[in-house]
Amino acid sequence: MRYQQLINHAIDLIKSYNAVIQTPDSHCEQYIQEKCKKLFDTEIMFLKQVFSGVQRYEEFLKILTKTMFTILSSTTNRNDGTLYQIFSYLIIFRLDELPYNEFKKMVNEQDPVKMNVLLQFLFDIEKNETQIKPLWIEIYDPQYIQETVIGGLEQHFTMMKDLLSSLSSRATCKQSDLVEEDERPQSAAKKQPTKTIPFKLSETKKKPETPPPPKPQQYKSKPVPNYLNKRTLQQVEEENKLRLEQSKKKVQESYKEVKQFELKTEQRPTNYEIVKKEVEDTLNKQLQFNMKHFRPVPTELEQAEIKLNAAAILREEMLLKKKQEQEKERVKNLEVNLRDSGEFEEWKKQQDQIEYIAKIEYQQQKKIEMELAREAAMRAQEDKFKENRILAEKMKEEAIERLKERQELQQEQVEHKKQLIEQIIEAEKKVYIQVEKVQEKNKQMAEEQKLEMARKLELKRQEDEQIRIKREELIKQIRELERQPIKRTKGYDPTETMGYGLLEEMSLAELRDRLNVVKAERKVEEEEKRKEIVQSKDDYLLSMQKKVQDIKEHRRAESQQKNMEREAKKFKKQKEEDLKKKIREDQLLEVQNKISSKKQIKSTEEQRIAADVRETKLRQQYMNANKAMVEMKAWKSQQDGLEREIQNRQNEKLILQEGVESVNLKERKILAEQAKKLVKEKVDFNEAYDKELKTAYQRNEQLNQEEAQNRTQMHNIQKEWKQEHTKNMITRDEYKQKISEISLNNSKKKSQQQQKIQFQQSNQLEKLPSSQYS
Repeated sequence: MRYQQLINHAIDLIKSYNAVIQTPDSHCEQYIQEKCKKLFDTEIMFLKQVFSGVQRYEEFLKILTKTMFTILSSTTNRNDGTLYQIFSYLIIFRLDELPYNEFKKMVNEQDPVKMNVLLQFLFDIEKNETQIKPLWIEIYDPQYIQETVIGGLEQHFTMMKDLLSSLSSRATCKQSDLVEEDERPQSAAKKQPTKTIPFKLSETKKKPETPPPPKPQQYKSKPVPNYLNKRTLQQVEEENKLRLEQSKKKVQESYKEVKQFELKTEQRPTNYEIVKKEVEDTLNKQLQFNMKHFRPVPTELEQAEIKLNAAAILREEMLLKKKQEQEKERVKNLEVNLRDSGEFEEWKKQQDQIEYIAKIEYQQQKKIEMELAREAAMRAQEDKFKENRILAEKMKEEAIERLKERQELQQEQVEHKKQLIEQIIEAEKKVYIQVEKVQEKNKQMAEEQKLEMARKLELKRQEDEQIRIKREELIKQIRELERQPIKRTKGYDPTETMGYGLLEEMSLAELRDRLNVVKAERKVEEEEKRKEIVQSKDDYLLSMQKKVQDIKEHRRAESQQKNMEREAKKFKKQKEEDLKKKIREDQLLEVQNKISSKKQIKSTEEQRIAADVRETKLRQQYMNANKAMVEMKAWKSQQDGLEREIQNRQNEKLILQEGVESVNLKERKILAEQAKKLVKEKVDFNEAYDKELKTAYQRNEQLNQEEAQNRTQMHNIQKEWKQEHTKNMITRDEYKQKISEISLNNSKKKSQQQQKIQFQQSNQLEKLPSSQYS
């Protein structure tokens, strides 16, 4: 039987065991009777010993597997825990009894990756001493673990070096780190390096070219009509009002001549107006929503006592204590420092009030500034919109150029990849010839090894048969000895001790007496405890009553203090309102004084003009004799006055225009400088972006080339590993390989025969005439 099947049976036997339902011996016998009837006695004995050993050292092996799964979580699977437990038990406790060649066969028949992980972990003695030994010492004697477990692994390490190197080469295609270069076998030293073989890649389809994005349709708005800028909103409103009044007048005039239809019911006496007035008064009373409260607020309220529970009393007491401590600290500070913070707080409140008044004035000033800033921001936004439009057009042109460059790069990459594919296809054709030669050599080796294995198995079977006969005879002799009955009876006395020599050993009667004494003592202790509990409850109630009285007194004092504070707040609020009124009145007076001063200046100017007029009249009276001269002088003075007024107006307008133009010029300069800066920044950013793009494309090409090389190397390594794996599988199971080869040869022969028959039939049909063929 193969070791693989034997290990599988051992795994099933351990996994199917349930300690609650069956004992280990009964479970083992039941499993062997059901599933292991074809096994030899030596194999059954092996299963029993493995099962009993794993159950005995269950905690020891669980610690080992748990640490292995945590440290090597990426290379292990928790489903293989029983397999690891079986092999770790055999290596640590039973390797001296097992022959090395048999153990090597047992390991080689398992998965090489799993066995490599386990053996590398077990024989790494530094890890075992640092990570597993502290956990083992909690259960077992440290001397036993150091001498037998770790010392045994160190002894077996020299013997296991060959197996470790072969397993690591099969699992990872590398030599193990535990084995040094001088100590490795010759097969590992002579191994040739891996040769890279290119991939057999398929041609990639070209991606369809993306269509260019549609150009956005620019919406051209109509220009603003000129007449809107000439008129203001006030003028438009006034025109609408005049138009409405005119339309009303026209309608009234059109209906003046029309006579109304007179009804006799209108001449009757009615109280319609009185009833209408009463209804309107009642509705007005109902619709008075300015009242704060529907009902007046009660002035005096009855104070209701609140019943407090224990938690509320304790909470109130804690608050009271905190307040008392704060008051003590305040008094202590007064005694030490001889000053109070009241004056500072009053000064602080006054400063806050002054700041509040200044804040209100500042806010009004800011509102006017914000309106002016809004107009400037609107102009700046329009200029910014134009700049962005120009920059967007430039960016679009640059993007089109980049797209063209990218397409050219992609075409170059595709051509390069096509050349690589052609090279790889040519290299692959040469490989198949070498593969066929290697397969023929492997077949010859497999047949020779198969003959040797059959001869060795026959010798082993004969030895096992002789050992089985001897064991059966010994078992029969032992069973005959066990069948003879043995009498083991003895009388029982409750006053006597068992006589095992233990400390405080006593008889059953003495034990009962002592129990009665202990029960009596416990009853006395219970009564004393009850008295103590009752006393503590009474003390607790008295303390709670005292605390409630203190809380009530504190609440009364606090309520009086709060009433005083409310009155003070009301007085303060009234004072603030009076102050605000004063500030408003002062502002109004200042505005009124400014208006009156302007009016006085205007009246003085009017008086001066009137005096000038009087003087001119007097001069006219004095100069009546020469009217022509007077008229000429008057005309000249009028002309001079008009010219002066015109010159003054022109000068004022020029000064205003210069100020406006200087402000506009400054604004344009600032905007132009900002626009230049933005354009420069964007140009620099685009240049930097282009440089980064080029470097990124170059890096991408390098990475793609490196990836392609790595893939070819990995593919070659995997291919060689598969070839080695197929060789190993052939060496392991030569019989199956031979059967598969025979079946393939038979199938090839049959297909060739069928092709020959079909060819002969087609030739015969061609020779026949057309009528017979139809």
